[in-house]
Order: sequence, then C-alpha cells, then structure tokens
Amino acid sequence: MFHRPSMKPLGLGLACFVIGLLTTTGVHAQQVSSRNALGIAMVTLPAGSFRMGSCLVRPERDVFLGRACENPDHDAKINETPQHVVNVPTFQLAKTEVTLRQFKQFIVATGRESLVDAQFMQHNNQGDSSPVVRVSWNDAQEFVRWLNQVDGGGWRLPSEAEWEYACRTGGAARFCSVSANESVSAWTADNSGGHQHPVGLMLPNAWGLHDMSGNAWEWVQDCWSDNYAGAPTDGTAVQGTCNTRVLRGGAANSAVWETRSATRTNNAADYRGNLYGFRLARSVR
Repeated sequence: MFHRPSMKPLGLGLACFVIGLLTTTGVHAQQVSSRNALGIAMVTLPAGSFRMGSCLVRPERDVFLGRACENPDHDAKINETPQHVVNVPTFQLAKTEVTLRQFKQFIVATGRESLVDAQFMQHNNQGDSSPVVRVSWNDAQEFVRWLNQVDGGGWRLPSEAEWEYACRTGGAARFCSVSANESVSAWTADNSGGHQHPVGLMLPNAWGLHDMSGNAWEWVQDCWSDNYAGAPTDGTAVQGTCNTRVLRGGAANSAVWETRSATRTNNAADYRGNLYGFRLARSVR
C-alpha cells in the first residue's frame, strides 16, 4: 500500500536515500539562485543540448533497415516527434509550481477577485501550499506581467523546449525525477486521490526541481503544433498568433505514462482546467 510522504522533515534514512539518488545520477541538484518576496525559489540551469521528443517504436522492417532509434518509447505519440537536438541557453526555472498562496497575493494586489468563483474555490481546496489550479494561459500571463512590474524584469513562462530540458536534466530521462519509482516522485492517478498536493513533497529531479511530473499540468509559452517539424532548435518558444497553447507534465489525475518527460497536450489559452497550473521561468541577464 502506498503511504503519503510526511510533511515533517526528512528522516535520516530517507535523507540518505535522496542524497544517494542525486549522487548516482551524475548530475547534482542545483542550488537555489534566488528567492523573491513571494517565496518563489528559482534555480539557475546550465546551458546545454538535449534530444527533445520521443522516438516511435518502428516495424521490424524499419529496424532491419537501420531506421529505428536507440531508445524507442512504447508510449510515444506522433505529436512528440520527430526527435531533434535543441541547444538551450542558461535560464532560471522555479523549483515548484506557483502555489495558491502566491497566486492569492497576485489576486489581492491586482484586484482580480473575479477569478475566485465557485469552481476556483472548489478545486483549490488542498491548502495554500498546493499548486494553484483553474488557471488559464491568459491568467498565467497576467501573473507574469504583474510580477515583472513589482519584482524586476525577465519573468515569463518557460518555452516547451526549456521545460523538457529541465525535466530531463539535459539528458534522456523518461520521467522528471531521480527515481524510477513514480510513487515517490510524482502525484498521479495511482496515489493522489485525484487532487493536487502541497508542492515539494515528492523527490525532485537531479536539478532540484519538484513536481515536474504529475500534481498539476503546467502551461508553457508555446503555440501548439501537431508535431516538431520545423520546431526551433535554440530553446525558444513556438511563436505566432494562436488561441491554443501547450501544457506539460501531467497532473494528479493522470496515468503514469501521461507524466513522461515527452508528454504534451494543449488547450485554448482562456481555458481553466481543473488541474491546470503553471511554473515560472526567468531570463538570466
């Protein structure tokens, strides 16, 4: 039976287990580079290259002719292809999703009480430390604009490429954690009870980022495209005039396979999903 992680400080045994996991990955967790007045902790991620997307399992004939990739994914979808190398400059990413407490401060400061309707309160009932949900891409952009006004510049949503690079810690990890055991690394349909949980309870990935897999879907900057044909290779977002935007990471009601590093979905920019939240990025100046 799965036991929920305690909100108390890590015991010695679990702490040693986490340290061991972070060490054996070959990539050590990044230190928090800054923490603003809202308590948003940012980690500076190094520049690097990675292979974005998934490789489909190929028929035997393609394998015989050498057309198969090294690591085919049985859960891969067409919209995760073709795999392509992306070069990502250094940037900052928040250790956790934006919490309800942080979003409430935005609501009060900007007079956006209209956001707090019956559905918002119904689905944001797991405490102030849980990721805020029932947030549209447009709402996330309003939060970013406000934050840039009150806390310097550079705040934004991550690009889809930056998000996946951070999830995979620049490598090829299938999930966004140092552990292959999803019961200790992600809130999914298997262990969440169908709702979000306070951020940071699950094991982070090797760069110290929590809840990249599961808990709440995360809006990213990009316009949605059905595949990666012609996608940017410099880490920037797919730009344009579009009403449909990308979400990454899966949520508390997602099957485990939906929380893979490569999983992507989309919805209208004004749609407030019951488990739609966001995570902040910041350009390094």
